Amino acid sequence: MTAGIVAITGPDSDGELQDLAAWLRGEDELRGRVQLFDAVVVGVTSNSAGVFCRSLFAWLRRYREGRVSLKVKRSGAAEELELDCGPASDAEQVLGAVQGFLDKA
Repeated sequence: MTAGIVAITGPDSDGELQDLAAWLRGEDELRGRVQLFDAVVVGVTSNSAGVFCRSLFAWLRRYREGRVSLKVKRSGAAEELELDCGPASDAEQVLGAVQGFLDKA
């Protein structure tokens, strides 16, 4: 199981990133792993990536019409995965990309 971080950025009108951080902190598996800087930063593993993606897409569908950008960094690696997604994006496809990237040797 590989760990990494996901940085979520997007337009922050009306404190949307703060709302997203609070939303993600409500997930038991993510509690204590969510920080807010100029982006929402979440510590994830390939196991907790499913909870992260489901929660992110629930928030996107409920509160946001625009898109957010995800930048995933795997612990101990220099490479990054960058994804743009919105409420109509395929959550399972994003989850597969994040898990595949975290599990990449």
